[in-house]
Amino acid sequence: MTDYQPFPVKPFSPGQHVPGHGTAVAGTAVGEHRATVQDRMNLPDLQISDDVLIDTAIDILRSAHVGHMLVRGHDGRCAGLLTSAQLGPYRRGDHPYRRGNDICSTSVDDIVHDRGPFAHASMAADTAATAMRIRDLEAWPVVDDDGYTVGLLPRTRA
Repeated sequence: MTDYQPFPVKPFSPGQHVPGHGTAVAGTAVGEHRATVQDRMNLPDLQISDDVLIDTAIDILRSAHVGHMLVRGHDGRCAGLLTSAQLGPYRRGDHPYRRGNDICSTSVDDIVHDRGPFAHASMAADTAATAMRIRDLEAWPVVDDDGYTVGLLPRTRA
């Protein structure tokens, strides 16, 4: 039996054209894959329309036992991310939008939530991690070129 000898990987300098691979990226070599957002994202599971009322959104988050959900616009494109922290003030009875136990027909679109910019699947994962750290995001919607949600990048995977 012959011993396995790995094929040597030739490093290239950043910005140098690598045949069959495009432009070299710092810290990578031919055949080495640089992680993208697509490699790290999760499929979007919980989405609501931006016209959903706040009390309904609160009920959805509670019943799903999650800390956030994606918001879709009337055209189906990503309109942002809504977190339980952003809904927190609407849970208390002393909020100006609340009358007794009812919130006065206020929709999710009328309250503050993370509206973008959003990540793209081809974005480098380390770039996305830096952006999430700067913006203090726990999760970041990932959209295609037309603005439709294709995934969600959690901070723990960036």
